[in-house]
Amino acid sequence: MKKESTNQYLNTAGAIIERSYQIKTHLDYFVWLQNSIAELIPHDMLLAVWGDFKQQQDGQLHYDAASNLKGLSTSVIIDTTEKTNQFLNDLYEMWVACRSACFVIDGLEHTEMCRNIKSIFPEQLVEINSLLVYGMKDERTGDECLYIFFSKEHALEMETQMMDFIMPHIDHVLRKIKPLQYDIVDATDSTLSLSTLSDREIEVISWIKAGKTNQEIGMILSISQNTVKSHLKRIFQKLNIGRRAQAVALLANVSSGKLKQLQLQQGSHSVYS
Repeated sequence: MKKESTNQYLNTAGAIIERSYQIKTHLDYFVWLQNSIAELIPHDMLLAVWGDFKQQQDGQLHYDAASNLKGLSTSVIIDTTEKTNQFLNDLYEMWVACRSACFVIDGLEHTEMCRNIKSIFPEQLVEINSLLVYGMKDERTGDECLYIFFSKEHALEMETQMMDFIMPHIDHVLRKIKPLQYDIVDATDSTLSLSTLSDREIEVISWIKAGKTNQEIGMILSISQNTVKSHLKRIFQKLNIGRRAQAVALLANVSSGKLKQLQLQQGSHSVYS
């Protein structure tokens, strides 16, 4: 890595690490990953798996998924561990064999291992094209941890030295916050907040839930990107959030059917996919 790019990375990483000190909840962690860490490691889900990989058949593994992939969450991973653990074991063996803290798998469609995991989550992982895996061992307990970045990028750049610099901070943040189940936004509270939105704002936020960009939302609704941004600004104000990722997290517990119902209550007849 050239000196200029190294300095730029260190400046970016320093700002990201400074933000990490403000993280108190799993939602904060998710927003930090999607809006800060993603600047260095483009990804759509970070799956952390830790415990005794050699005894995983005895339930010795623990999971945490910080995901903006629709329908893919920690609870879903836990519910499918009988299928996903083989995939995780393959990654673990690759990590051990490579004798390096991290490695990248590009071109997932060409690997049998990743075709298998995509067969378990065909809709959620259809656009995932690469993985970045970082592993570490807790010498105090003997447990090991794999951090797996799922990305839509076709190729991920990896600098081991820089990964060694940023990953301990991700590990520290995840260790200090409560498990996800204690921080999930209650679906009833989410619905009450969404009830303050207009029918057009519900349309916009429904397409956010579907993963659409501002440009795509503008094309779907036949409005300009500036209009989409104006709607988003009002949505964020009404929901008391500051970023798109927070809206995604809030919507994770609200079904598409509930959004349709809210809009029908407000007199609109739009249909969402």
